[in-house]
Amino acid sequence: MRLWEVIRSYEPSLLTEILRQQGWPVEAAPAAHEELLRRLSDPDRLVALWTQLPPEGHRLIEGLRRAEGAMPALVLSILYEMISGGTRGIPFEALAVRLAASGLIYWYSAGRPIRSLLPQGEAILPVEVAAVLPPLEPPAPSTVIPASPLRLARDLGRFGRFLRRFPEITLTREGRLPVRWIRRLQRWLGRDGSPQESAYLAFLQQLLERMGVLRTHGATLTLDLMHPFWEQGAMDRALAAIRAWKGEETEDLPNNGMLSPGFLRAQVEAALRRWEPGIWIPLPRLLTAIFPERPERWPDPLSPAGREMVAQLKTWLVMEILWPLHWLGLLDLGDAEGRWEAVRLTPFGAWVLGVGGPVSFPEEGGRLIVQPDFRILVFEPVSESILAALEAFADPSPGDPVSIYQISRDTVYRGLQQGWDIPRIIRFLEGISGEPLPPNVRRSLEDWNRRFHQIRIYRRVTLIRTAGEPLPGGHAIRPLGDSIGWTEEPLAHLEARWRPQGIHPWATGFRPEDLQNQVTAEPPGILRWTGPFPHPGVERLLEPFTERIPEGFRITEASLRAGLAAGLTLPQILQRLQRVHRGPLPAWLLARLLAWSDQPPRARWEPVILLRMDRPEILEALWNEPALAPWIRPLDSHTLMVRADHASALKAWLEAIGISVEEMEHPPG
Repeated sequence: MRLWEVIRSYEPSLLTEILRQQGWPVEAAPAAHEELLRRLSDPDRLVALWTQLPPEGHRLIEGLRRAEGAMPALVLSILYEMISGGTRGIPFEALAVRLAASGLIYWYSAGRPIRSLLPQGEAILPVEVAAVLPPLEPPAPSTVIPASPLRLARDLGRFGRFLRRFPEITLTREGRLPVRWIRRLQRWLGRDGSPQESAYLAFLQQLLERMGVLRTHGATLTLDLMHPFWEQGAMDRALAAIRAWKGEETEDLPNNGMLSPGFLRAQVEAALRRWEPGIWIPLPRLLTAIFPERPERWPDPLSPAGREMVAQLKTWLVMEILWPLHWLGLLDLGDAEGRWEAVRLTPFGAWVLGVGGPVSFPEEGGRLIVQPDFRILVFEPVSESILAALEAFADPSPGDPVSIYQISRDTVYRGLQQGWDIPRIIRFLEGISGEPLPPNVRRSLEDWNRRFHQIRIYRRVTLIRTAGEPLPGGHAIRPLGDSIGWTEEPLAHLEARWRPQGIHPWATGFRPEDLQNQVTAEPPGILRWTGPFPHPGVERLLEPFTERIPEGFRITEASLRAGLAAGLTLPQILQRLQRVHRGPLPAWLLARLLAWSDQPPRARWEPVILLRMDRPEILEALWNEPALAPWIRPLDSHTLMVRADHASALKAWLEAIGISVEEMEHPPG
């Protein structure tokens, strides 16, 4: 818009105030309209004002220029939140008023006079102002964060294999991975520990859950190992992730007066379809395309509703739409010193949104090199099945475009336990790399194989332990010490042979029910064995948060904090104790554990009066009465608990509706 079109709706006194704030002499009487227009559009004045602006002012005006000179004031506030990079030193309100007071930008609301410099209606950069500003650089960001659907497919696979590798992981109360596991997962995926990368890990977990690969029940994680995900190629996996992220159909109606995330996602997709793939879209142009509504429909950006809407829309747009579109491989991001600058559709994104041709992911053609230092260098692209096979007997340190896998004796033993053998590992590595293994690597693999098979594991044997007495006689018992041995003979045969000798064995096992009633708690924190022999399963459960003593275990504040530091939560500790304790845990022990874990229990003594009613339907009607809800609480179908300070008022209320109230000193026995 031209300047004269904008200032027609300005109060004359406001225009003269703009000039007066810039030091221009203004007569007592308002200047003529033409004179005001000439002074407000003076090129020398505008250039001087531009040079005096802080960097935030330059960025905001450049945003208006890229938005073709007009943007709703509320959307301008969202833009400022996004381009500030979290380091802005001037609040939006103060900066917007300063720009309006200088006459560089103007507010425009069709049919409504402008009497204030506060943000309102639309922000307009007049043609006369834009003409004297420095030339606008083309929208080419200084830093590009490229999107890769292939990387997403690989990371989903590595995340899933990480959970398969460590089935003992449990979630926090908030449903998140514990910090120590997040760090290990970040190293596994080759990601840094920035907040944005942590959000990416949470996004991967959410995708696996929505795809049905991962299920959570309380703190337990369960992988569906029969899910088609494990056999999908990179393309199918990326498309499945997009479908899982979108979920149900887009909502058509505003959510509590604000746009819903689903509606906003549809707006973003429609806006992106207006540009050719590979063309950088300046963030201001994208915002004006996302929010095409007339400014009259938006709340005042400085009102409580406007401020809430700006914060909500900015969060949704950035964290729930633009970053996910980038993670899913649809959108490259342009960055300038930590500030949003521009976005562009990838060829994959253009295909998914229906504005580009089909694409394919090259999963072959990479290279694998086994080095003498036991490192395996993997140059992408390599198929997902090869990466999954490598992780069976090597530890990854993924990178892009080179991933490094480390072979060690422990990783090879892990592979042997999963069904691999050394000849198969050698054939696999030489077949994929196309070269013989380095001689030292082959020798080490063969040596580790010999050592591995020197160990024999006996399953389903019976361990026999006496209380300091010699082991009972019998050729089937193989001693491990003076009072401990083992046998493969069934327990029933042992009992049949020993009972005539007066030996009555006390049998334990490793079934869940065998752990019950094994200890009993005694002050000041001793867990004493209830039987003559310690149970190995109980020892494994209690050792992380207790100290060993001759009687059994002891819980102290230091031992409890050590268990919490090791990754256990207080509910998990209480659950372990209850599994092995005889009867319910005593109150003194619960109170002590809560206090040591910085969750001290509190009790409140509040005098109450019981109201007994012979007709339960009347009692239910009283409970549903809105005026009485803060005073009463039901105990059973005939009894209400009433706060003592409201008893007189409740009695008067009941008598007023025709219910006689009989007072008793004590309830009937």
